Amino acid sequence: MFNFMLFVHLAGLIAWLGALLAIVIMLGMLKHQLAAQESSVLAKRVIRTFSMFAHPGAVLVLISGVYMIVQMGMGPEKPLWLQVMEKGGGTVILLGLILTGILGSKVRKRLGADAGITQQPPIKGYLISMSAIIVMTLGIMLVVSLKI
Repeated sequence: MFNFMLFVHLAGLIAWLGALLAIVIMLGMLKHQLAAQESSVLAKRVIRTFSMFAHPGAVLVLISGVYMIVQMGMGPEKPLWLQVMEKGGGTVILLGLILTGILGSKVRKRLGADAGITQQPPIKGYLISMSAIIVMTLGIMLVVSLKI
């Protein structure tokens, strides 16, 4: 069962990071054209569609990670890499779920309200937040893979 959960963990990680990366890249390319209604509608669809992959992927990573840590049963004398994976990984996943949910809905509302207006809605903070989650997740993956 542990090996299956490891597969679920890695598959969820791929779906989660892939969806976040797709959001960052696509919105980064569209951010200068959001004054046009078509681009605004496309940006809303990008956020909604890829969030449907990001959220379940993050939940799968969290659930399978908790299961695998419980199965390891190492007690209080855990190595640093396992502590980083347990505490840091859980924190980044929960932070990512909250940020993608709240900020994503705010950006979608702004895109819907600003359609047809010549000003561009502020999505810079959303892109920075998504990029920060990706970088933090990759940092945790580096520590875990090197088993520091």
